[in-house]
Amino acid sequence: MEAETLKYFLTQGPFAILFVWLLVYVMRANKERESRMEETNKEREGRLHELLDKFSEKYDVVIDELRDIKNKMGGGQ
Repeated sequence: MEAETLKYFLTQGPFAILFVWLLVYVMRANKERESRMEETNKEREGRLHELLDKFSEKYDVVIDELRDIKNKMGGGQ
């Protein structure tokens, strides 16, 4: 496919060849960049989940402590 397209643009002049080369180059570069971004986003998502899990554990501890205080003060029934 690319070879046929390149042959066609060879008949159209040097600027057409440069355009096609630049187009293919940019498309490949964008594909690589997008792959790297997806990997980075997955890593960030994993770290975010770990952080949220830690906060969740601390939240449970704080709630338990507040319930204990409330019960000791006579507020719990």
